[in-house]
Amino acid sequence: MESKRVTYKIKALNHDIVRYICDSEISKKNLPTPAQMQILHFIISKQNEKIYQTDIAIALNLRRATLSEILKTMEKNNLIIRVQDKNDTRKKEIILSNQAKENFLIVKHALNEVEHVITKDINKQELEIFFKILSQMQTNLKNERMKIC
Repeated sequence: MESKRVTYKIKALNHDIVRYICDSEISKKNLPTPAQMQILHFIISKQNEKIYQTDIAIALNLRRATLSEILKTMEKNNLIIRVQDKNDTRKKEIILSNQAKENFLIVKHALNEVEHVITKDINKQELEIFFKILSQMQTNLKNERMKIC
């Protein structure tokens, strides 16, 4: 009966996706982690805006300390550059390096391939139902967390 649990199936699918990526050529390159990819995606989606750590924390629902450690690693790996804000010395703008942009495109291509593989033979209507169910699950968790916190 354990294999019919939703949480077990979600975890198993995530594990299978990670294993697929690790088995592919993409894993043999030194590329951003999934958390770093989310940050890169967020910054790229806001191309013409100044992005600060607080913007990323709010958008990706990350704790300040967690995000700070991820950004330190990204800076160390030359994925981002932090530049002191001219108007507020407490803030640093987060700017992507050229290497980060190149790496993002490589990983994005790999993720598109994974997306194609995992959705093969699943029609549009089934995917819509799947997304609706996932969205409801996220809403359920969010609502329960609001009661706890």
